[in-house]
Amino acid sequence: MARALSWIAVLTSFAVLVTAGAGWAMLRFYDEKITRIAGLELDREDRPADVPRDATNILIVGSDSRGDLAPGQGTQGRGDEFVTGQRSDTVILAHLYGDADQAQLISFPRDSWVEIPSHVSPETGEVVPAHEGKLNSAFFAGGPALLIDTIEELTGVYVDHYMQIDFDGFQAVVNQLDGVEVCLPEAAKEKDSGIDLPAGRSVIQGEQALAFVRQRKGLPNGDIDRIRRQQQFIGAIVRKVLSAGTLLNPVKLNGVVTVATQALQVDEDLTIGQLQELAFRLRGFDAGGVTFTTVPVADVNGVRERQSVVLLDEQKADELFDAVRLDVPPGTPAPAASPPAPEEALIVAPESIRVKVLNGAGISGLGRQAASDLEGVGFQIVGAPENRGTSQRQTVVLHGPDRADSARTLAAALPGATTELDPSLTRTLEVVVGASYDGAQPVTVTGEEPAEEPAEQTPAASAPAVVSAASDPCAV
Repeated sequence: MARALSWIAVLTSFAVLVTAGAGWAMLRFYDEKITRIAGLELDREDRPADVPRDATNILIVGSDSRGDLAPGQGTQGRGDEFVTGQRSDTVILAHLYGDADQAQLISFPRDSWVEIPSHVSPETGEVVPAHEGKLNSAFFAGGPALLIDTIEELTGVYVDHYMQIDFDGFQAVVNQLDGVEVCLPEAAKEKDSGIDLPAGRSVIQGEQALAFVRQRKGLPNGDIDRIRRQQQFIGAIVRKVLSAGTLLNPVKLNGVVTVATQALQVDEDLTIGQLQELAFRLRGFDAGGVTFTTVPVADVNGVRERQSVVLLDEQKADELFDAVRLDVPPGTPAPAASPPAPEEALIVAPESIRVKVLNGAGISGLGRQAASDLEGVGFQIVGAPENRGTSQRQTVVLHGPDRADSARTLAAALPGATTELDPSLTRTLEVVVGASYDGAQPVTVTGEEPAEEPAEQTPAASAPAVVSAASDPCAV
């Protein structure tokens, strides 16, 4: 589930209240409503190095416990009364950059196959050796403390604070906002989650809001697609909280903060002073400063120990975590791949090249324009254009291991474009259109075309690129 989504409303609203002059007394009032979780030992020495420039990492979790159950009943666990059996349905690492008004929220698939560190079982008191397992099994077996250790072991990133949201809090926050706007490319109706929404834009709250972020059945890539839904939903919450209708309505703003803080649990080291510091840092944010990504995935249908699991792309994941450890803000350009040398002959004709177009600049209609231009010079366009972030400047052609020659032809048709290997791709190339896009041009193919390439297989679901809370989910 996605109770962790309301964290955005909590801290953003805190920031607004402080900026508006609500000050220390108001923060103290809300601070007393938050439950503290004891025993997380976030001050141990055997942990990763802290990130530079006063950056802050917060692990945000939505578990499958529900606020209407008594301690010890079902999977409920609040404060220091954790009961084994909870599962972490939503795991997000929020990185607040030290020298920029930006935050990046990194989502982890709950079925990720990871190393679970050695720990003492809270049920038996016995030492459990380190072993491999699903990410959500760490929370199931050892609660927040073991989940923090597992995330730090996986990422090498120091976790400063921990936040957890319950079932009731999620719905209450969305209802206090009078719903948020989402967008679906096609109608969705599925009995297990209860979702029943039309294609296009919808304003949702209550049960439909929960269904929107919970649905897995019927989605091609299961948890990965659900994460994309959750990221879209967080963006909608950010935009709604920062809108004039909320900021200029003290009653609504107070209601959002009240219900959210009542549902929030945090580590006992997160003091009221630190909450105030977080609020001051967040007051300079806008929706474009909150970005989302997902830990890169190699295979959504992996099998380990006769279990269906998600296998992470270790190389790409390490690159993502390295950037977090170094506090490199999202959108910082990586070294660009070299464009094809002018003297090198192009050997694959545009008519043989399948292309998926992605709008990486956040400019409405840019994806459709690029698709039309490429089709006009002979390329095969696959599907409708989609969004992929808002900060892309340069156009990039992504290709699979055996499609470098095809990628050179496509890059030659897009002045200024570069090529980049994406091992998850097979027959179809992807072009991420940047803000510098200036049309497509015909290309001249010479030389001998290679033998017929293998038929396309179902690719692993690669992680979505970084996107921003300011993105319009319906724009392509």
